[in-house]
Amino acid sequence: MISAISFPRTVKLRPSGTVLVEVAFVLVVLLGFIFLIFDVSWALFAKATLQHAVLSGVRYAVTSQTATSGGTQLGQVASIKQVVQQQSMGFLSASDLNSFVSVSFYSVASATPLQVTGTGANAAGNLVVVSVNGFNLNPLAPFMRSSAPVLINASSGDLIESSGTGGIPPPL
Repeated sequence: MISAISFPRTVKLRPSGTVLVEVAFVLVVLLGFIFLIFDVSWALFAKATLQHAVLSGVRYAVTSQTATSGGTQLGQVASIKQVVQQQSMGFLSASDLNSFVSVSFYSVASATPLQVTGTGANAAGNLVVVSVNGFNLNPLAPFMRSSAPVLINASSGDLIESSGTGGIPPPL
């Protein structure tokens, strides 16, 4: 007669703390990648927004428009900076305009563009360049990396059109 062979019972062991340690390691790396994606996306969004803002400032500048603020007529440079601030989606405050936003005019009559200042710098045919320089963007989640701010610069330029007011540009 054939007898049944019995195998020893295997004892089901409870998982030890190694699973918890492995999950912790994997979670740290996973969260690091997720926060890195957030920070890169945030920086790209800020760069694109500031590039749009300076482009809007140039579009405003080439049409020789000026704005009013509180019933006071602004000069063209102040009007351009105001447009840049309005289009920056809150990245630039009114107090940031003088430190980060610059408006320059260049004469393109010669082979090399020359920067011009003062009355008539914004005459038709001159080049206007609107820039945001040295804007610091703090990361959203500096996890496993430096918390140093990211430096963002954006610039745009175009030729100024005729103002339609007999060729007299608005005051700077």
